Amino acid sequence: MNSKRLWVVLLILAVRLQTVFGQTLTEWHQLLLRSGLDSTGIRLDSATVSRVAYELAYGNRPDRLSHWQLPQQIDSVKVARVVNGILTKTPDWVAQWQSLEPVFEPYRLLRATLDPLLAAGTDSIPYRAQLQSALNAYRWLNRLSADLIVVVNIPSATLRVLNRQGTEVLRSRVIVGNPHTPTPLFGAQLTRIITYPYWNVPRSIAVNEFLPKIKRNPSGFLDAMKLQVLDAQGRAVAPESIHWNALSAQNFPYRLRQSTGCDNALGVMKFDINSPYDIYLHDTNHRELFSHTNRFLSHGCIRVAKPVELANLLLLAPVFTPAFLESRQVNLPSRTVVLPSPVPVVITYQTVEVDPAGTLVLYPDVYGWQTVKL
Repeated sequence: MNSKRLWVVLLILAVRLQTVFGQTLTEWHQLLLRSGLDSTGIRLDSATVSRVAYELAYGNRPDRLSHWQLPQQIDSVKVARVVNGILTKTPDWVAQWQSLEPVFEPYRLLRATLDPLLAAGTDSIPYRAQLQSALNAYRWLNRLSADLIVVVNIPSATLRVLNRQGTEVLRSRVIVGNPHTPTPLFGAQLTRIITYPYWNVPRSIAVNEFLPKIKRNPSGFLDAMKLQVLDAQGRAVAPESIHWNALSAQNFPYRLRQSTGCDNALGVMKFDINSPYDIYLHDTNHRELFSHTNRFLSHGCIRVAKPVELANLLLLAPVFTPAFLESRQVNLPSRTVVLPSPVPVVITYQTVEVDPAGTLVLYPDVYGWQTVKL
C-alpha cells in the first residue's frame, strides 16, 4: 500500500473513530444537562465520570454553610458500580446514572422542570444558576441517613419535613432572621422539645435593645415584658435594687429571662438544636405574622407556624393537641420531651422552588447571598 492510500485509510479511520467518540461524548453531555450539572469542558474518562457521579449523588458543600455537625453516609460501592456501567456502556447505564439522584420530592419536582426548559435551548434556561444551586442543596442532603429531615429554606420562609422515601410529610410557614440579623446556614440535630420554655434573652438584645427602654421605665418595661433579672449565679435580683442609669453595654452584669407562658416570645414550645449559634425553632406569641408575605423579622431564630404538627411528627405520636397552643397558662414549669432519636435540621438558602401545584417559583434574594458557587 503506497503512502497516499495509507494516508486516506488512516484519515477515514480517524473520522470514523472521531464520529463514534463524538456521539458518545454528546450523549454524555446531554445526560449531564438533563441532570442539571455543569457540562462545560466535560470529558468521558474514569476520573471525570467518577467526580461527576459523586456530585450527582451527594452534591458539593453549599457556599455559606458555616456549620455541619451531622453524620453522613456515602455509598461509594454504588457510585463505583454506576461509573463502571457508564464507562463500559452497559444497556441500563442511563438508568444506573439516574439511580444516584436523591429521591426527595422537592428535588424531583425541580428536576422535572429542566426537560421543558432544555427543549427551548440550553443557552437560554431561565434561572439556571439558581436551579443548579437548589438541586445541589438537595444532593447534599442525600448524605443524610434519617427517617425524617427538617429543611428550612430562608428565601421562601418555609419549613419542610421529608421522610426516608423522599415524601414531603409537612410544610409550614416560618419567620426567619431579618437582613440585619440573618439566620445562618447550618446542619445540626434536633434532640428535644421544651414546653413552656423560658426565653433567655441574648445579651446583644438585652444590652442594645432592652437596656435603653428599661432605663426610661424600669418597672413598666420589665413588667410588660414579664422579664426577670438574674445575676451571674442565676439568682433573681429585685429590679428596684439596681441603679439602671449606671449600666451600659460594657458593664451589664445581669441576664434577662422572660417568664414562661403564652406571652413568652418563644410561645409555648421550643425545639432545641445542637448548633453553636443559639439558634432554634420555636412557637411565637405573635402568630398573626405568619399570614404576612414578609416573614424576615426575627433576630435569627426560626418561628414555626405549625409547632404542634411538627412536634407530633418528630415524636412519632400525637403527644400534643391543637388546643395546647391556646391554653392560656402563665408561669408553668418547663417540661423537656426527648425525641425517640435525633432529627437532622438543615438551614438552606435557595431562591427557586417548586410549589405544591408544581409551579416554579422565584423568591427574592433577601440577604443578597445568591452568589453561590458550586
